[in-house]
Amino acid sequence: MLEPGALPPQVQSRFQRGVVLEARALAWLARAPLPALLLQFLGTLGLAWLALELSRAPGHIAMMWFPNAWGTCWLLFAPRRYWPALLVLQGAAIGLANVGHGDGWLAAFAFVPANVAESWVAAWGLSASGAYRHIEAGPRRCGLVLLQGGVLPALVGAVLGSAVLSLRGQGDWLAIGPTWFTSSLLGSVSLLPLGLALLASTGSELRRRLLSWELLPLALLSVGTALVALTQLPFPFVYLVLPLVLAALALDFVAVAALVLLLSMAVGVMVAFALLPLPAWTAQWQAVQLYLPLLAALVPPLLLSAAVAESRRHNEVLDRSRNRLRSLYEGTPAMMMSCEPDGRVLGVSELWLERLDWRREEVIGRRATDFFDEPSRQRAMQVHWPALLASGACRDIEYGLLTRDGRRLDVLFAATCERDDDGQVVRLHAVLEDVTRKRLAEQLAREHERSRVTLESVADAVITTDASGRIEYLNPVATVMTGWPPELVRGTLYGEVMLRRDVDSGAELPDPVALCLHLRDRPALPHTVMLRDRHGGEHPIHESVAPMIDAAGGLIGAVATFQDVSQAHALAVQLAHQAQHDGLTGLPNRLLLRDRLQQCLQMARRNGHLFALLFMDLDHFKQVNDRLGHACGDELLRQVAQRITSTLRASDTACRLGGDEFVVLLPQIDRIDDAGGAARHVLREVVRPYEIGGQWLSASFSIGVAVYPHDGDDDEALMRHADAAMYRAKQGGRNQYRFHGGASAAMGAVDEGEAPA
Repeated sequence: MLEPGALPPQVQSRFQRGVVLEARALAWLARAPLPALLLQFLGTLGLAWLALELSRAPGHIAMMWFPNAWGTCWLLFAPRRYWPALLVLQGAAIGLANVGHGDGWLAAFAFVPANVAESWVAAWGLSASGAYRHIEAGPRRCGLVLLQGGVLPALVGAVLGSAVLSLRGQGDWLAIGPTWFTSSLLGSVSLLPLGLALLASTGSELRRRLLSWELLPLALLSVGTALVALTQLPFPFVYLVLPLVLAALALDFVAVAALVLLLSMAVGVMVAFALLPLPAWTAQWQAVQLYLPLLAALVPPLLLSAAVAESRRHNEVLDRSRNRLRSLYEGTPAMMMSCEPDGRVLGVSELWLERLDWRREEVIGRRATDFFDEPSRQRAMQVHWPALLASGACRDIEYGLLTRDGRRLDVLFAATCERDDDGQVVRLHAVLEDVTRKRLAEQLAREHERSRVTLESVADAVITTDASGRIEYLNPVATVMTGWPPELVRGTLYGEVMLRRDVDSGAELPDPVALCLHLRDRPALPHTVMLRDRHGGEHPIHESVAPMIDAAGGLIGAVATFQDVSQAHALAVQLAHQAQHDGLTGLPNRLLLRDRLQQCLQMARRNGHLFALLFMDLDHFKQVNDRLGHACGDELLRQVAQRITSTLRASDTACRLGGDEFVVLLPQIDRIDDAGGAARHVLREVVRPYEIGGQWLSASFSIGVAVYPHDGDDDEALMRHADAAMYRAKQGGRNQYRFHGGASAAMGAVDEGEAPA
């Protein structure tokens, strides 16, 4: 197979657009011009000889002329520097063919200028418009090609040819012109569509489109219909259309074009062997009377075939779009399900299947409530489902779902109804938020609160002071926690020994005992403070201070109780970190991204600066998981996260949304193109190979860029537009970035990114 790198530069762009046969022909012409030019000369000579053999007496115009269309196809794919040689060889071949059929040398080459002009005009018009590359893109495009490559060149050739022959005394130009025109037009209509369709095909496409079991029967039917209709039936050309119409509906455009050429050749053979009675007019006008109806029979099937091909392509696009939407629905990182109004499941997302451990074929067609626990099923069927059908929507209904092995998942259920034009509910779409972990976290928080209350009630560490705030007593637990023996601190102010600071800011805190004694009440204290012990170590503690009042109501001192909550504090820090960071890569998650994005919006609105959001999707990540397993996929995600982080500034935020999706927040940029520079930096860094599990892997990103305020002034709009730009980058070939339209327009540049070298 020919590789793009082996082609000359002028061929590679065509190869990349899929015009493989044209690219191969051009590569051959560039590599071996003499054999290619010889083939063009011999092809022209052969087609001219065939046309003259079938339908022309010496000194007269051929009734069916194919060489000009052949020459046009060669001119279209050849570079302009080859055109003079190709046109000279075409003229020489036509002249020699005329000489071989009895014309004198002067008379034979009198036909040449008009024929060469036809090919040049056709090639110039078609190459200027580019329509010839898409002849089967629809009836309008096909008609334009026939007009530019057939009708207009035939008119030019008819005028020039009839003028030359009239000046030489070989006939009246009014009689010669129509015959020349119909002869050239018929040759172009018969051969040019097939040649252009072949040039625009790949080898595999050509085999699929021509090696069809329907082609041979329709070819036999077309030829048989021509034989019977043209010799036996009135208005015979009406019948010629029928098999071609069947072919246009059943076959590809290439096959229909081949049948058109076959049918015109069959008519030519019938004329050559006198099987077809010609009209009773003059010899020159017989061709017009014969071939105009033939043209009327050949052109509509070509246009119909192009229309059918266009319709097929539209259907393929719709199918791909439908499949893409289904893939997006099923692959979205959320638990989603669609149901009929009676509750039967139509579709579910992959995450739904993963969380509940079911296979898709086991779910589709069953009722949604089959996967609810019994209390949730009863509530849904008796209350919530009828209310949903009546109101059209519901939100945050708590249900319990059961996995295949009987485990319970707590979910929040939200749904909307899709209605038809008559207002009837035809489908329900639901999103289920798994709150099992949230419930566990709430339970953990309650347990922690109970532990805190218990520790305070037993007063694990107790220190008492006199009315002036000087320490009188430390229990053993307090001694151990602070490192101070009672004898060393007795009589010392509480605030001078118990040094405390704020956990978050690190600021030194005032003496709580002095405050308590001043207020004669429990002071409001921070929930957790950092206590420094005698040796400089610090411990997070929960602290409580209360005044001690005697029976007479006099203030006699204060009691401070606290407990070491190092483990609880570490757990709280860990939970807070886990709540805001991705467990696999350690990057911030969607929650923390939203918080920082809101901060960026506030700062940008206040200061008027720009910031950018880069939405990144790892290309072909699913193939890594499928081929090497999820462990290698996870390791690749971790290394990719490290690469992303290494490219960013300290102020930037890299986030993993889930799966293979990442987001980078650039909180302040000077120019829009700074975001492009960051994207290019990420692409260059990520594309470097990865060593995982003893083998080397490659990865790349498709990146969408949204810039505030050009692409939105809120977080939802920026995320949505960055996501849309990312899909444009993926559709554009992956391993690249795309700006959203607003930022691109603001730069005054095309919305295109660059792939790394």
